Amino acid sequence: MRLTAILASHNRYVHTLTCVDSYYTQEVEADLELGVVLVDGGSTDGTVRAVRERFPAAEVIAGSASLFWAAAMAVAEQAALTGDPDYLLWLNDDVVLDSNALQRLISVADRTGNACIVVGGLRDPVSEELTYSGVQRVGRHPLRMALIVPGDRPVEVETFNGNVVLIPRAVRVKIGRIDGALVHSAADYDYGLRAAAAGVRNVLVPGTVGTCVRGGGPRPWLDRSASRKERLRALFGPKGLPLRPRARYLRKHGGPAWPIFWAWPYLRAIPSIIDPQWRASRTGDA
Repeated sequence: MRLTAILASHNRYVHTLTCVDSYYTQEVEADLELGVVLVDGGSTDGTVRAVRERFPAAEVIAGSASLFWAAAMAVAEQAALTGDPDYLLWLNDDVVLDSNALQRLISVADRTGNACIVVGGLRDPVSEELTYSGVQRVGRHPLRMALIVPGDRPVEVETFNGNVVLIPRAVRVKIGRIDGALVHSAADYDYGLRAAAAGVRNVLVPGTVGTCVRGGGPRPWLDRSASRKERLRALFGPKGLPLRPRARYLRKHGGPAWPIFWAWPYLRAIPSIIDPQWRASRTGDA
């Protein structure tokens, strides 16, 4: 049996090494072979060299800074599939796995005959609050999701955060590959929704399987201290609301109203970027 983890990295030297170490030190059955394919998006902090030196069995692909999460994961997946592993594991490089995480994920997969995607929830390392998990759509918007709290037994979810996701071979063959054209975000939601549409269940394991600090934060295009050019670049950049990837996702999952979902945030953000007083004049906030 072979399980290959695929990861994307960029200038998170310590996080990446800690993550890969937590993977290679898992408590697993003796007949399970663990592999790693890591695609680095142009790190300048020595990540590539450090991973190659500390984990010589890992395949490390040095890419350019234009490779954001979804695109990098698609490259990693293509490389991993040359070995036709029994399982693929999506693994964010800022995750620290519990020592029995893989065993628990595989156990749930086995119970379903390896016919489902298995999702691992994660907790904050300090507060222990849930940070990533399976998710459920809130309302009609196909990008508005709420975390599902893991219970004491496996539970089916609509889709998932892609931080820790186990995909058996039969499921991968049925669903296909990660959509790297989504560039950075939403490729995880997309994959889970595609799976559900094809009749494949997304199953969240009981409890959490490791730690990961919640990312995100204030939207930089709303930062009035930044220049107009900087705010527009943030809005349309890969980590903001890029035009084509956003349209690609919403066209697939937004139904007939997808153009409205696509246009609305730009209609709200652009006037306030061009004229900083625009939003204030409508909210009463000077």
